Amino acid sequence: MIAQIPVNVIRLVVLLLLQVLLFSNMRFSIFVNPYVFPLFVLLLPFETPRWLLMFIGLGAGLLLDFFLGSWGMHGAACLFIGYARPFLINIITPKGTEFEISPNLFAQGITWFSIYTSVTMFIYFTFYFLVEAGTFYNLFWLMLKIIGSTVVSVVFILILLFFFSARKKRRYA
Repeated sequence: MIAQIPVNVIRLVVLLLLQVLLFSNMRFSIFVNPYVFPLFVLLLPFETPRWLLMFIGLGAGLLLDFFLGSWGMHGAACLFIGYARPFLINIITPKGTEFEISPNLFAQGITWFSIYTSVTMFIYFTFYFLVEAGTFYNLFWLMLKIIGSTVVSVVFILILLFFFSARKKRRYA
């Protein structure tokens, strides 16, 4: 896990720059806000303890909040997915499956990674937009925003990973 620190620091900087300079300026409609930054928490090593996932998620989210001026909402959402990630991995991973050090699109397969990313991003956006709205008043519009942002973000994340992931074992199932 120590050998993964430089890789994760570089990933944090690259995703932060991509999010702040590119994806935060993309608005497809009022319902779609693409975010690729939570990918940083998703790609942390499997054996990372939950408390460390939460701490790293909070710190990374607050770093994004600093640049976007969003007052801790990304920090809270990244903290939450850091907490939920071990549960999610246990639920979607078949028993007895051996994985590498950290999640990889090609090593785990596109199907597993798509489910993992989709569910995590849905959780992220649900938490983020509920905190942002502060109410359940327009639940239909809120759900449109959550689903639209999740779908677009997952597509961008999968495209990024397809081009920039190590292709050790390529599985499409």
